[in-house]
Amino acid sequence: MIGSAAAVASGSCKLPAPPPPAAEFLVSAGDQTYWVQSDQSGLRVRGSPLILARTGQHYYEIYVEEVNRSFPDALFTGERIFRRDLATGDSTMIYDDTLVVALAASYRKEHPYARMLNPEEDPDEDVGLTAVGETDILNVLGPYLALEHRVFVDHPDRQQDDTTRAVIDVRNGKIVELTKVMSDPAVQEAAGKGNINSRKWGHVKYDIVSRYDSARHSNVLLLKDRRGREWRLGLVGSNYIQIFWLDKPGVDARTRQSLSRAFNEATGYGQQIQMVSRKRAVKRVTPTRASSI
Repeated sequence: MIGSAAAVASGSCKLPAPPPPAAEFLVSAGDQTYWVQSDQSGLRVRGSPLILARTGQHYYEIYVEEVNRSFPDALFTGERIFRRDLATGDSTMIYDDTLVVALAASYRKEHPYARMLNPEEDPDEDVGLTAVGETDILNVLGPYLALEHRVFVDHPDRQQDDTTRAVIDVRNGKIVELTKVMSDPAVQEAAGKGNINSRKWGHVKYDIVSRYDSARHSNVLLLKDRRGREWRLGLVGSNYIQIFWLDKPGVDARTRQSLSRAFNEATGYGQQIQMVSRKRAVKRVTPTRASSI
């Protein structure tokens, strides 16, 4: 599952007659989530740089956080993926940068008197060992998350520059095969019905439709009532779109409050929340081995 960042117009607009049907739902696409409400007064769309996942009735924010195990003469930085339960605020790591962490532990064992740096400290300019891991969230669909992990190691006895892709289960962090993902009813429901050119998510009194716009390389999102009338919501750049209904079935007050709080907090970040600070650039070497999942 690979997708690009989403882009849809956010705001409120009063539309000409007829008014759109009463509706409330979330659109999750790439690294953006949109809260859509419609009624007799028109459409309201609010966007937030929130990577959202849902398993059962639990909503999670997905984010990347840096882990730094550096020493004055050795650079060890990696990136882990966490899920944060929006109802409780509790965070759980679901993907670890195991190679970088293991190399740092090995270095510390070999250099017991070396001082581990504080996160705000930088190692020397010409370190003897470099191990850097970078993790990107590619997409979320149902209870699964697709990621890309890149690792670069520069050591006199070892050169490594690998890229790995994997799909993990948000519920337990375990790697899963793509065949299992595609056959999961939760994924089939989240993906809607149709193909890349036209897709539909059915609701009780209305549908959400996406149609691919080849000229803009984006998907047009539409709200469609039972009489076939359509209201345009905007453009979304990701091909991996999920709809979370907030009306029928309705969500309880606690869930609604936690979603609203997550929207407000993510909007205040002012940047894509899946990205973390990568302070130090590293020189890439010609890959000696490539691996993929």
